Amino acid sequence: MKLNFTKMNGAGNDFIVIYNQNFYPDPIVIQKLCDRHFGIGADGILWIQKSKISDFGVRYFNSDGSGDSLCVNGARCSVLFGYLNNLCNKKCRFEFIGKVFEAEIINPDEIKIKLDYTPKIEPSKEIKFLGKKLNLSFVDIGSRHLIIEWFDFENMFKKEINESNFEEFDINYYGRALRNHPDFMPNGVNVNFIKKIDDNFYKIRTYERGVESETLACGSGCISSAIQIYLKWNILPPIKFLTKSQKILEVNFDVVSNFVRNISLIGPAAKNFEGMIEI
Repeated sequence: MKLNFTKMNGAGNDFIVIYNQNFYPDPIVIQKLCDRHFGIGADGILWIQKSKISDFGVRYFNSDGSGDSLCVNGARCSVLFGYLNNLCNKKCRFEFIGKVFEAEIINPDEIKIKLDYTPKIEPSKEIKFLGKKLNLSFVDIGSRHLIIEWFDFENMFKKEINESNFEEFDINYYGRALRNHPDFMPNGVNVNFIKKIDDNFYKIRTYERGVESETLACGSGCISSAIQIYLKWNILPPIKFLTKSQKILEVNFDVVSNFVRNISLIGPAAKNFEGMIEI
């Protein structure tokens, strides 16, 4: 089978976009396509589909073949793909994880995704980690995220991280250990480390489950972190995050009767190239 594809990225989080109704998301095929040495290479696959209730539908699969979870960076890429391929206008509606979302292309560097979605705020959880007790916070917006403040983590694990700074510490080691912690199994979690620069501006690094590595950006991780920042410090949005790719993602939401509503994220998306591969 010859498969046409488009390679895209959202703030460095890269995807293989497929608009082929005959494509079947076999995990082995997905792993081969996403392999950075023997395939096209990507953090995941976006399968664009026809929809009876919106302009188009999206299904997302991680590079390990798992999937059907929400990916906000992928959503922005899907919207740009839809616009470039005449599936939608600059303002559109698309189907993702069984829900319909709205989006607007302000410009390629500012694509706004609106998430009419009620996040699940989970109670904090204490776990044993590397011989110490960690009190951790979780937010689920369609994918489950763990949020860790760098200041607390750095103070607790100074000897272990050997005075590494936020940009250099081995997130793949610590992120993988937390993602696979027995208390979070069988599904695991995404792991976000955030460092405060200003009240409404943070650096963020994310270890993504399914990719099983740090990614250059994670939209749902930024949203989950912004919600946690509000809950802990009562800091209202907009809250901006400087990602590993040095791109900025901006999170906004309303607070109605102490509930988070009308979540949105603004960030870039770009088309890298088109190609064809035989599978």
